[in-house]
Amino acid sequence: MRQLKLPAAIFAALFFSSSALAAESPDFKAMPKVVEVKDRPPAPDFTLPDPAGKKVSLKDYRGKVVFLAFWASWCEFCREELPAVEQLYRDYKSKGLEVVAVAIKDKREDTLAFVKKSKLTYPILLDPEGKTGELYGAFATPTVYLIDRKGTVLARQWGPAGWNSPDARKLIASLVESK
Repeated sequence: MRQLKLPAAIFAALFFSSSALAAESPDFKAMPKVVEVKDRPPAPDFTLPDPAGKKVSLKDYRGKVVFLAFWASWCEFCREELPAVEQLYRDYKSKGLEVVAVAIKDKREDTLAFVKKSKLTYPILLDPEGKTGELYGAFATPTVYLIDRKGTVLARQWGPAGWNSPDARKLIASLVESK
């Protein structure tokens, strides 16, 4: 697997300006903390178990827009954010959105208890050592990467965000509607 370089070296805090965007391009500026990944690298593939022990790879979701969330049950912001992400998932799954939530450095039983309590229905993967989080540069939680249908990293978000806000919904809609 190819490891992304340190975030400061790879990710420019560059927001699109309206003059640089085609009409159908996502508006990352609508979500102020979402940062375009300037060089648009391929998303590093990984394989992790789901709670039932089934091995799941990122490449299994090729052809869908992937909302890749790194989180932990002990993370206060994650506990607030992930239920809001559930609503996005329900609203946009049929349009090609897949949410993949990777629990990093978390105890399996704590992860499962949170998932059950929050009634999360999107795929949850377990990364107890945090190796996949490190691969992506997710050194804090929550961290989100938006990946297009071809497996290209488009943007990232460090820290909490209002993922069920009108601006976030507009951003996700623009991603699932672009082919």
